Amino acid sequence: MDNAPIKDRIASATDGRKVTLAQLLVYELRVRDAMSRNPITASPSDTLRTIQHLMKKHRVSGVPITADGKLLGVVSIEDIINALDKGYINDPCEKWMTRDPVTLRDHYTLVRAVAEFDRHGFGRFPVLDACEHLVGIITRGDISNALVHHLEKRAEEAVAHEAMLIAERVADEKAHRQVIRAAIKSGDFESAGKVSQRMRQVLRERGVDPDARRRAAIVAYEAETNIIIHSLGGELRAVIEPDRVVIDAIDRGPGIEKVELAMQEGWSTAGPLARQLGFGAGMGLPNIKKSADRFEIRSELGIGTHLHAEIDLKKTEKAKTEPKP
Repeated sequence: MDNAPIKDRIASATDGRKVTLAQLLVYELRVRDAMSRNPITASPSDTLRTIQHLMKKHRVSGVPITADGKLLGVVSIEDIINALDKGYINDPCEKWMTRDPVTLRDHYTLVRAVAEFDRHGFGRFPVLDACEHLVGIITRGDISNALVHHLEKRAEEAVAHEAMLIAERVADEKAHRQVIRAAIKSGDFESAGKVSQRMRQVLRERGVDPDARRRAAIVAYEAETNIIIHSLGGELRAVIEPDRVVIDAIDRGPGIEKVELAMQEGWSTAGPLARQLGFGAGMGLPNIKKSADRFEIRSELGIGTHLHAEIDLKKTEKAKTEPKP
């Protein structure tokens, strides 16, 4: 069994540019899609003995401490063991709880959540919404279960969809050229990924090989996200031709001072808001280069950046029952 951290397994898989649907889903799905809702909680005045009983009854290893929906701290099984050992099991939990615990936000992507699990080594995280209210708990198992659920759902959809495509595909499709163009606003994080989703749909309808359409989707998603995070706005254009996808991302200012640094994994100039929302991990341009068959970037300070990428396509000879991305 592979015991490497989840993020390392994802990175190693993308090194060869083969991108599985599960790897793509961790970019698409949010923490809110995987977390367990309505978590078991306790009040600050509850004793550690009470929390011990809660843990036993509900078979959990940690209990969030809340007041008016706000997270105040966490009591872990280790806290209970220490209390039993040192004789303060009947004390109020607020005296011994871990205050200001590390949390995740419900809008974080699962790839961000995976990174936090590997970074801290925790078994679970409390999940907060935009109003700082506790809305759930997420574990590594929750992430795995969410991926399995969505893979099964995509598989069912793919069987029906591919069957429909075979019936509808027309003889002149090979000569068809389609352009997808979208204006991208700076800071519009909620819209991130819409262009890549539309492009995957078109490529799927054309019967394009699943690996090629997933690589194209990653290029489009990362290019779109870069415009949202690092520019004053711009345009993303995808030209879908019979044998390739040509993606151009053109933004307005401020430009990239040192392109060679920006191409290094983990190097990022993303601001606090982008990082809080789960973006700006410094993997955008490296992921684009790995996924594209041809890649070029030009940038001028104070003017903007033009990113150009091409992905070669090949058609499937017959319908496949692989889950649609």
